[in-house]
Amino acid sequence: MQSTGTCSLVLLLAALSVAHGDCNNSLTTSLIRNQLSSLEKAINMLNNVSKCTCPSKDQVVFHAEIGVSKTYQGTSVWVYDKVITNVGNAYNPSTGKFTAPTNGIYQFNWYTLSDPKVTSNPGLFVNGQIKAHQAANNQGGVNQWLTAGSSMALPLKKGDVVCIMDVIGGTVKLLSQWTAFGGVLIN
Repeated sequence: MQSTGTCSLVLLLAALSVAHGDCNNSLTTSLIRNQLSSLEKAINMLNNVSKCTCPSKDQVVFHAEIGVSKTYQGTSVWVYDKVITNVGNAYNPSTGKFTAPTNGIYQFNWYTLSDPKVTSNPGLFVNGQIKAHQAANNQGGVNQWLTAGSSMALPLKKGDVVCIMDVIGGTVKLLSQWTAFGGVLIN
């Protein structure tokens, strides 16, 4: 923002014409007063630019994985403890919860790799309410791994809490590296 004001001042100074003439000439005096007024306006504009308190959009993006294979029972929050990136520090790897630092539209993605012969039903929850479902039904698999992925964009308010939990509440073993949760503030 400040460079715009500086450029404006430079352009204004470059556009000022040199006033030649007699100091007693009313036309010369009028030109000088107009130029002085323009300079004062430019200085005021620069002062206002330097005081600008425009809200800055902080970047928010995270991606975390299950660091060590884990078994979850019931509807407990899945904790993705291996953080790959956490710009804005809105994701807590100790709790598995993302807390929106600002109002906006957020995009979330979650991927699940479950054991053969197991069904997992991870859902995206906001403030304890289910917003999206995923089903990784691997009940018929023998030595076959099944990956499921989901994505959702939604508006959040500052302080909203987002997490992943099993919607059904069964027992599921989540495999490390292949089970991940991420999100980004897109607007």
